[in-house]
Amino acid sequence: MAYAVWKFRERPGDENKPMPAQGHGNPLIEIGLITASIALLVIIAVPTLKAIFLTDALPTNQPYWKPSLLGSWYKQAGGTLPDLAKDEPLTITVRGKQWWWIFEYPQLGIVTANEFYIPAGKVVKFDLRSDNVIHSFWVPKIAGKVDLIPGRANWMWMLADDGKVATGGYDHGPVAADQYENGLYYGQCAQYCGEAHAFMLFRTRVVSDQDFVAWVEHTKAKVAAPAADGNWFKFISAVNPDEDSKPDQSMLATPEQRGAALFFGRASCIQCHTIDGSPATATAGPNLTHVASRTAIAAGFLDNLDNDGKAIDPVRQLNNFYNWITHPNDYKPGNLMWNPLQGTTTGGLRDIVQKNINEKKPITEQDWHDLAAFLMTLK
Repeated sequence: MAYAVWKFRERPGDENKPMPAQGHGNPLIEIGLITASIALLVIIAVPTLKAIFLTDALPTNQPYWKPSLLGSWYKQAGGTLPDLAKDEPLTITVRGKQWWWIFEYPQLGIVTANEFYIPAGKVVKFDLRSDNVIHSFWVPKIAGKVDLIPGRANWMWMLADDGKVATGGYDHGPVAADQYENGLYYGQCAQYCGEAHAFMLFRTRVVSDQDFVAWVEHTKAKVAAPAADGNWFKFISAVNPDEDSKPDQSMLATPEQRGAALFFGRASCIQCHTIDGSPATATAGPNLTHVASRTAIAAGFLDNLDNDGKAIDPVRQLNNFYNWITHPNDYKPGNLMWNPLQGTTTGGLRDIVQKNINEKKPITEQDWHDLAAFLMTLK
């Protein structure tokens, strides 16, 4: 092109020269270029189509496939597994909400939110679902992104190699080059999904087989009521009796007990959240069974880790709980806990606070601190 531009550039006096004879080009060259282009596209299509098919199928012909089947490692690591799942890879159902995540392990019978664990060196299948708008599931340092589309059953598979396993602590420390070497990975929604899209984060923890099984057993464990016998039904009946009875003050001696009473009573948290083993079984909001063992709240936005990123800082975590439950709209604009969409729940936090004011039973500053103290017990 450079030669043609220079060789055939316009020179002084060229404007007086007659136009050269016009033609339609060289048919041989034109046909040859078109044929060559088609041939190149066919050649490029072969690896492209192979890669497309690979993304739409589990890697059953790879050497890491059979070791990834649950029957090959889960029981050996100390877990219990239904026989029906032994010839399957670990499967996680991801559900995109506005604006947070549900992670369900159907083979293992557990559900968590905004933070999930996977074993290193194992193929994991993710079923991607949305019941509201389009989201996109993305863990940049481990895998590509795939959309969650309402009415469509999308899926992907992921493998975090053994070099990404946690060796102790969380350690997402200040050096970017180091923060992905110790098992804690950051993900986010990569498809604009509404007002709080930028705050729809999540975290992935890559661990050894044994640590994964230990986490599953911990997640399965039910949380006891903050009472001597741990019985939720007796506790709730004692602290939130009918209108003709008074609360049992002996059950409200600690901030944690008073916070639990609020959770199941005037604060109405039970309308939206689940605590396994208790009467709280709603699914409009995240499962809170072990929320105090997570490294962040508010879908990964409020970090609970200390400044070194090594462990959960209880002071920071307590402040995060307090700040989130008192001012959720300041941290995640448009979130549905504060102001739910019409018909999605029976009322948002804003309405619940106003209702208590109208009934001359306002939720006080101390009440919020008590509720945060109760959430700290959910480990």
